Amino acid sequence: MTWGLTGLNGIWRRGVRLLRPEAMKIILFVPFLAFMAGCVSERVNIQDPVSTYQEFLVGEGPQDRTGTGELTPLIPAVNAGLPQLRETTGPDGEKAINLTLDNAVVRAMANSPEIYVLSFDPSISRENISIAVSEFDLTAFGQVGYDKTDALSNDISQADQFHTSTWEAGVKQKGYTGAEWSLSYSLRRGFDESLSRKFTTSYEPVMVFELRQPLLRDAWPEANLAGLSISKLNYRKSLEEFREKAESVSVQVISLYWALHQARRDLEIQEDLLQQTLETLKKVEDRKAIDASMGDIKFAETAVKNREVMLYEARKRIADVTDRLLKLISDSQMSLLDSPEIIPETRPDTSFTELNEEELLNRALKNNPTIQQAKLELEVAGINIEVAKWNKLPRLDIVASTQMQGLSDSRGEAEEIFSDGDYVGYGVGLTFEYPLGNRERNADLRIRKLRQSKARSNLQVVSDQVATLVREKIRSAETAYRDIRIYHEAAAAAEIHLQDLEDLETVRKKLTPEFLLTKIQAQESLASARSGEIKAIVDYNIALTNLAQATGEVLDLRYVKDIAGR
Repeated sequence: MTWGLTGLNGIWRRGVRLLRPEAMKIILFVPFLAFMAGCVSERVNIQDPVSTYQEFLVGEGPQDRTGTGELTPLIPAVNAGLPQLRETTGPDGEKAINLTLDNAVVRAMANSPEIYVLSFDPSISRENISIAVSEFDLTAFGQVGYDKTDALSNDISQADQFHTSTWEAGVKQKGYTGAEWSLSYSLRRGFDESLSRKFTTSYEPVMVFELRQPLLRDAWPEANLAGLSISKLNYRKSLEEFREKAESVSVQVISLYWALHQARRDLEIQEDLLQQTLETLKKVEDRKAIDASMGDIKFAETAVKNREVMLYEARKRIADVTDRLLKLISDSQMSLLDSPEIIPETRPDTSFTELNEEELLNRALKNNPTIQQAKLELEVAGINIEVAKWNKLPRLDIVASTQMQGLSDSRGEAEEIFSDGDYVGYGVGLTFEYPLGNRERNADLRIRKLRQSKARSNLQVVSDQVATLVREKIRSAETAYRDIRIYHEAAAAAEIHLQDLEDLETVRKKLTPEFLLTKIQAQESLASARSGEIKAIVDYNIALTNLAQATGEVLDLRYVKDIAGR
């Protein structure tokens, strides 16, 4: 708000004349000024599923842990919002849980401590918006004081003692244009026996209105709302960081889920391979009296031992992957202490997906959270440059003030004089300030321009990294899909080869070491081809998941809505 120089005296006089005899109504200016200065909103118009999900997690608070004893922090409490999973108990009493991929991801998103840790950052950042808005809050101030002076004087017209009591109250505010105004009312009671005083005891009510409006430096909304705009951008950036973490955890869960599927299938293949090798060993031992030498038997036994080792390693891989998956899911039915057997129910996708590189790159540039963070940093740098340009200007402020006063030896009479508004003073003027050389502000502007260039370069670096990642994941998915077909054909060929050897074995007259080696190698080749096919299928599904993460689309909004809506 700016007060004009021309006609200020006439405007004030007419206003006081209209207000008589209730000149106190000057305070009617306060609501208007408060509205003009304080209509700055802290509202952020972001109501997407991710922000709703983040707010839901913050409302829920950190996951409860239950149980007794020193291991309590490892036992998640029951989450009543999630449905119970189907459990079975094996012959040995071991608990097994059938788990779909959707259930695994939903439970991780609802329970994962890693996601919870970062979920609080956007809420903290949002409070910084309120702090930025508070700069424009209406502020009440006041003071009460008493002063006594007892001093010798060489002037007979001066009294030895002075007593002054003061009471003051008022309001002040800064507006988004940079204007600062204040309105105060004070009442002073003085006691002074000086010969020059008209009243020994005096009452003096005073109302003062002051206004300062910058015209250059620190002026207008662009400069004064910059802090609020940056706070809102930082809030959006923290939401992107939260989304990036949630997507990262989701990718880990999905990857571990498929890794568990692969480990369990590898275990089945190794068990089948060991069984075949044991059968081969038995056949060799049965022919000991015919043509099998001790070397042939030991060769078969060595193959059995090697496959037992591979079987143990396959079981260990299942346990390791299960523990890592349970840590991320952090569910009461599947705690690390229970160590249940997890049976993946969802089958991996083996259908071909057409991958359009140009389309995927466009989606990545639009949705990838890392790129979005870099874009927001560039926006912040742009705002800082505009602020630095305003700060580089000279300070030129228009200042205006008016004062209404009353004075009498009676409080009532003093207030009556005050309310009549006959004793009014005012002042208006300009203040100017400019540091010669202005080196600090010039340097600050150069620094902020350099930071903007740095932010732009960082955006280019991040964009190139994401584009490279997208292209790499496309190739990984296409390669894995080709590998599926190749290993499938290899497994079919190896199975035919092994069947031919078994058919040939029944009609052979003599078991030679060469034939035995060929058969064991054929068994191993079939197992290796089957494992390769499973690995290629899992790699294909993981590559598609990583590609979705690179394009910023791995966080299935269905899961978010399900969690936030329960």
